Parts: sequence; structure tokens; C-alpha cells
Amino acid sequence: MKTVIGLFNNLGDATSTLGDFARLGLTADKVGLLSSAQGAGGSAGMNALDLPEIGRAAANQPMLTWLKSPGGVAGALGRLGVSQGDAQRCIDALRRGGTLEAVLVDDGEEADAQAIMRARSARYEDTDDLVIPVVAEELEIGKRVVESGGVRVATHVRAVPVEKTVTIREEHVRIERRTLDRPVSERDAAFEERSYELKASAEEPYISKRAHVVEEIRVHKDASEHEEKLKDRVRHTEVDVSEIPGYRRKDPTQRN
Repeated sequence: MKTVIGLFNNLGDATSTLGDFARLGLTADKVGLLSSAQGAGGSAGMNALDLPEIGRAAANQPMLTWLKSPGGVAGALGRLGVSQGDAQRCIDALRRGGTLEAVLVDDGEEADAQAIMRARSARYEDTDDLVIPVVAEELEIGKRVVESGGVRVATHVRAVPVEKTVTIREEHVRIERRTLDRPVSERDAAFEERSYELKASAEEPYISKRAHVVEEIRVHKDASEHEEKLKDRVRHTEVDVSEIPGYRRKDPTQRN
């Protein structure tokens, strides 16, 4: 099998060859189309896709199958047997809005396939102009919020031993007997049965606690602004144009 490549100015010129290829006996899966022309994605049988080498484009099913393998357009053309130089020429044409047609043919059909493309005026017309892009970078400054530190406050409960002294009062009951020798009086209530009680009291210590706020800590944020100067380098393309001297014919009237 061989690959015949055609470059077209537009998708319509490329699809005009399909009938001729069918009459040559080529099935639809042998003809791949890839176009970056405007509106190609809406054409019948073409599916839109983005390719890193050329940007927005459209391809039919055979071309999509060939592009599935790694390497992009250049890799697909290389696997189809297209040389590296021709593959780059095809990519350049696609970048300018052209259409690429790749046809897989048997060895004996290669000349007929090329004739069909020539008969349909399918050759992509390259321009003689040399286009040199001048690229310049532009510095853009933005701001983003980042963490710049802070304060973490944690509270802990700690028990501290406290000692206080308190005076305790106690009462004690004592019995004293005294020997007397006096006459009985009325208040002595002699020979009457009576009962007497005298109780003693004592103090005992106890502990009670109350909680009260002795201090408070307030945490808050202050905002401030300042200016910073950012320095970087931006690149741009510089084009140096120099004249190339041509061949100068010698005046036959002058002597050496």
C-alpha cells in the first residue's frame, strides 16, 4: 500500500475527488480528510476536533482513526509513509486554512490517484510571501491571598494547692465537786427529783468555692496595606533585516 497526499485550497475541492476514487475502486475507509477551513466542522461526515499543531479542525472517520495514535498530525502522516518534510508542508498548509486528503492505494493505483487529484485542480497554491511572526510577552500582575501566620490560643485547667488557717472554737463540759457545810435553803429544793442537761458545742471547718473572672484575653486582626514592586523580564522578537548582495556582472569594457 502507498499513500497519495493532496493539498486543497478548500474542503469542497477535496470532496470533489471522492466520486472518482470510488469509481477507481477505493472504499471510503481508504480516503482520509482533514481540514482547518472555516465551517468544515459542520460538513457531512466531518467531526470537529482540536489539534495542538494546527488548532481547530475537522476530520472524517478514516482520518480520525489515523490520528488516534500518538504524535499528532506529523505522527499520523509518518505512519502513512509520508516523509518528514512533506508532513511539515502539509501542517503549514493546514495552519493557513487548507484541506489535506490522504488516500491509501495499491502500488498499481498510485498514478491514477495522483491524476485524479491533478484533474480536480487540487494542488494547494503556496504563496511566495515569507511571513515572520513577531511575538512579544506582556507582564500581567495579579494578587492572591495566602496565609501569613496567626495566633493559636488554647485554654487549660490547672489545679493549684491553696492553704489557709482558720480558728476553731470548742466547748467542753467538766464536773467539779466541792465539799461544803451550810444549811439547806429553799433554792436547794431538797429531796426533789430533777434532771439537768448542759450541752457543749464545737466548730468544724468546711470548704466552699466560687468561680469569678479575673482576666480576659481578646484576639483580633488588624489590616494594613503596602506597595511592592515586582520585577521580571518579558521577551519579544527582534527582526534584523540585512541586504544580501547579488551577482554583479563585470563591465566588458573594463580591463583587468
